[in-house]
Amino acid sequence: MNLASKILAVVAVGLLCSPSYAQIGQGSIGGKVLDRDGKPLQGAIVRIESLASHQIDNFKTNKNGVYSASGLYQSQYKVTLIVDGLAVMVRGDKPGDAVFVNEGRDVNVNFDLRNAPATGLPAAAAAPAAPKPGNDKADKKADTETRAAFNAGIAALRAKNYDEAIQQFQIAAEKDPAQPIILGNLAQALSGAKKYDESLAANRKAIELKPDEPAFHAQMSVTFAYMGKTAEAMQAVQEVGKLNPALAGESYNNLGAIFTNRGKSKEAVEAFNKAIEIDPKNAQAYYQLGIAYFGSQDTIPQAISALEKFLQLQSTGPEVESAKQLIEAAKQAPAASKAKSK
Repeated sequence: MNLASKILAVVAVGLLCSPSYAQIGQGSIGGKVLDRDGKPLQGAIVRIESLASHQIDNFKTNKNGVYSASGLYQSQYKVTLIVDGLAVMVRGDKPGDAVFVNEGRDVNVNFDLRNAPATGLPAAAAAPAAPKPGNDKADKKADTETRAAFNAGIAALRAKNYDEAIQQFQIAAEKDPAQPIILGNLAQALSGAKKYDESLAANRKAIELKPDEPAFHAQMSVTFAYMGKTAEAMQAVQEVGKLNPALAGESYNNLGAIFTNRGKSKEAVEAFNKAIEIDPKNAQAYYQLGIAYFGSQDTIPQAISALEKFLQLQSTGPEVESAKQLIEAAKQAPAASKAKSK
């Protein structure tokens, strides 16, 4: 195998990497509550409110002071600790302090009353709004059917069965058209099925309902990238950055992977450099940046630098050997070129 073929073969391994953007599914919030003596507090109420739908659920701590809320839609949440009818500690009542839940993520929110104010506020202010007049049994049945369709859609999406996912999310959306998370997942399924215009339409509806949800803007950036609309994709990630800088770094990585796979090396380099600006210790961004720099003979020195930085940050993993091979091959390139010219 000659030098050029060796470089291409190793680079091809990098091109197999696909975007790992967060699926807009379900996650959980849990944690432990300690009393003012630092001991587990049993019977405290932890109130969890979705800032997207404003649905509120209460969870009680067990004898170990532990609570758990699973099956939560991806969203931002406010978490309130209520003791003896008083809201004594809150997470998510200030800008940037909300608890973000995404697919498969278990978020820990612990409360230690030793750090709480001496007095709390009446919890009634945070209580759910009075239920609307109607048939409670019918409402519960509709909610059960909606969640069943949503969960079936999530399962199909994980299996990359996009047509089935689209069908299930559409059923869920018909039953609950005001739930933005359903529309966000529908947008993702439509994008997976390469129905990009329909995906953008669903995504825009989700954003109308919940404009401060970064995952919706992140999904839109991916769809724009697949459509070849680079400027729009980058603009969508800028919106992500305003809402959640950490997620913006992941989104730039996703765009870079798409651009690399589509042969858009210049755009990929820009995206990975943006990810590194956000997190200078993002090893994967440096690795993929090195791959992108191999798109041009003129930027091979930058490729070596990026891959060496990757190896400084990460010493184990499947890409480590590939990075070493790429660096070795790239360093041989000038010598091989000079030998041929003689």
